[in-house]
Amino acid sequence: MSWLTPVLGILLLGVLAGLVFLERQRRRLEEALREARRAHRELEAGRDRMAAWLEGLRPGGVEALLLLDRDRRILWANRPAMEQLNARPGRALLEAIPSPELEALLKAPGAMEVRWRDRWWLGTSWTWPGGWGLALVDITRQREAERARRELTANVAHDLRTPLTTIRLLLDELKPAGPLPASWERLTGELDRLIRLVNTLLDLARLEAGEWPLAYEALEIRPWVQSWIERLAPLWQARGLTVQLDLPEGLRVWADSEWAGRALGNLLDNAIRFTPPGGEVRVRAWSEGEWVAIEVSDTGPGIPPEDLPRIFERFYRRDRHRGGGGSGLGLAIARHAVEAHGGRIQAFSEPGQGARFVFTLPAVSEEA
Repeated sequence: MSWLTPVLGILLLGVLAGLVFLERQRRRLEEALREARRAHRELEAGRDRMAAWLEGLRPGGVEALLLLDRDRRILWANRPAMEQLNARPGRALLEAIPSPELEALLKAPGAMEVRWRDRWWLGTSWTWPGGWGLALVDITRQREAERARRELTANVAHDLRTPLTTIRLLLDELKPAGPLPASWERLTGELDRLIRLVNTLLDLARLEAGEWPLAYEALEIRPWVQSWIERLAPLWQARGLTVQLDLPEGLRVWADSEWAGRALGNLLDNAIRFTPPGGEVRVRAWSEGEWVAIEVSDTGPGIPPEDLPRIFERFYRRDRHRGGGGSGLGLAIARHAVEAHGGRIQAFSEPGQGARFVFTLPAVSEEA
């Protein structure tokens, strides 16, 4: 039995080693549990801080406010969210508000209009350590007012077009022989400007209402932009401007040449008119996956920060890009033309540093 002693010793050492291992694992589990509890406390504290911050936004006009966990369940909701949207803590958000736009908003945090129960909401989402935050503002009245304004504008423009055209034809019949006086030239010039304005308003109303079907075609960026630069050459050459182009070969977009051209042409005209003599206008383009981004920039005086949020509104005219004697429709047309293609348009500027306008159009795939 002499062999039994070493065997028992080995077994005893094994048992001791196992006990040491188990003790270490126990300590690790306790440490992990403490860490999990600490993280949970921090998460709850963060949720409470976020909830308090969101409640503080309520007087500023934000209506429905929600905090979601990573599974998109509602952790917290303010009273308007619970009363108007039936979004109560514990429920899955998309169960309470089954909206495709809301689901898209959570997949790509940002801002989007959401349609729910015959009302329009402007939704803004963001991420936080515990999941998502969501703010919804009821914009139904604004949308209805916008629709009424569009209809009124279209009706007025339609009623004006016929008499203005008649007056223009009568002026042609009454045109005096010989050299025309300056007053006559001014009269016909202003009348033509009014006719163009009315036609633009009608076109814009049809585009906004989706009544103008877009004729898509593949446009190669470089020759397309160059054709617009040549078309506007008398304007930028008269001001002594330099035009710089950075346009890759072979880059193509899928767009309606007329409406995409209106967007590009208005931005170029805008940059030319507000760049001082001797300045520079730049146009560049680049690929962004399924989109092509086009940028028009200048070395003009820039846009005041208070004007940037409203720069694409129709008839909004201030010192710079909506002034200068224009109709105040150029940038509004550019915005609606780009959005009709599913793209986006943005303005960037700092006073005294010029302005940049960037818009996107659908890219033509390599297989097309």
